[in-house]
Amino acid sequence: MSSLREYVSRYDRWRRGLAIAGAYALLVLGVAAYVEISTRLAANSQGLEGIYLFMVTAPSSWLIMLLPVSDMLPSELYLALIVGAGLLQAWVLWLLTRGRRVVHHPRQPG
Repeated sequence: MSSLREYVSRYDRWRRGLAIAGAYALLVLGVAAYVEISTRLAANSQGLEGIYLFMVTAPSSWLIMLLPVSDMLPSELYLALIVGAGLLQAWVLWLLTRGRRVVHHPRQPG
């Protein structure tokens, strides 16, 4: 199994792509952790911390809000759906920013 560095170095702008997509994925996961912790631990929380997650994962979170699944799903699954949409956006950012695939020529003996 190849490492992450071996995989991403196949592309010509891999450093920039990894920085942008990776930072966005970490932002989504960090905000999701903040929302989950603050709503669970704060006794007087009204749950308005979730607005940060909707702002970070926009526009996919807006589309998910239009679906009729928000009333049927438990809050944990709805949070996981929003986080999954944010990570999907991070993957799309990777696809857009990684550049073209670099053709590696085998080394010549010598």
